[in-house]
Amino acid sequence: MEEYDLSLEAGRNAKGTMKLNYIGTKYKIVLKTTPLFQEQLTEFYSKIPRRAISVTFFNPYTGENKTINAYRGDRKVTMLFDFDGVGKLYDQVEQSLIEL
Repeated sequence: MEEYDLSLEAGRNAKGTMKLNYIGTKYKIVLKTTPLFQEQLTEFYSKIPRRAISVTFFNPYTGENKTINAYRGDRKVTMLFDFDGVGKLYDQVEQSLIEL
């Protein structure tokens, strides 16, 4: 889980004084797998819809559960091997769920 503080007009003025206009916090949940065979990879991605979804997760900064509406980030897959008689093996996958 990643937590991002959002601000407007952040920076230093000519006198070196820091200005920060905090406007909110957004979250990104990163799902990680071990290496996967083709069937497992297909099943993993079939569970993550292209539309916005509601996600509940444990926030370690507050010690409480948090629910957000999120969208699926970009996908990237790297094949490691194509074993004859066994199938394709892909490197671990990372999939981000990013708060709307």
